[in-house]
Amino acid sequence: MSRCQVTLSANAGASLDFGGLRLWVDALHDEKVPGFSTVTPALWAAMRTHPAFAEPDLLFFTHCHPDHFSQWMAREALDLWPQAKIVLPEDRFPGQALLSGRRERVHLPDLTLDFIRLTHEGPRYADKPHYGCILESRGFRVLITGDCRLCAPELAEFLQEDGPIDLAILDFPWLTLPRGRRFVQEHIRPKTLLVCHLPFSGDDIYGYRAAALKSAPLLEGTDVRLLLEPFQQETLEDA
Repeated sequence: MSRCQVTLSANAGASLDFGGLRLWVDALHDEKVPGFSTVTPALWAAMRTHPAFAEPDLLFFTHCHPDHFSQWMAREALDLWPQAKIVLPEDRFPGQALLSGRRERVHLPDLTLDFIRLTHEGPRYADKPHYGCILESRGFRVLITGDCRLCAPELAEFLQEDGPIDLAILDFPWLTLPRGRRFVQEHIRPKTLLVCHLPFSGDDIYGYRAAALKSAPLLEGTDVRLLLEPFQQETLEDA
């Protein structure tokens, strides 16, 4: 049996307990964009003592936009937990793993990480180094796409290579926009979808939370869960 526990920090950030390791994905960022949430100093202080974020093994950043990545916070995390490795697509830290090719693969004892360069959403960001990943442990597969362009053909090609996706962690437009839902149904076909990049209630000036709640039943046959609050935990297990 494989088990994956996901704990939200803010925006698209999370801690994953999976494959015998603790991985942070886009968990640290500090730029407050209107309509979205970020890791405030108070939240960062709480994360440092929260059991779901304790002693990470790996910090992975899909890209280095400031609503997904904070260099000073990542540096502080590495100082607190020097055993942690860091993987990101820009050269920011001594001894880091730099993602630079179209595809990169990392094999660990009970976990494989298969990285792919994906185009960022929006023409102005098309050249931004940006990576998604499939994590696999004992046949259980987790898809992370960061801020990937909706319906990116390279993502569809990537998904054709191996087995089905058990858990997908996707930004909310994949759920709220019809073409996003079609792509999820036709190409990703996850058993469970965790929807992220949603603001906390006090920051939701554009109604993104309500739109996601309204759209969730439209993905029939998929267990859709919205990540809405800091430290919200969702646990997935295969039979």
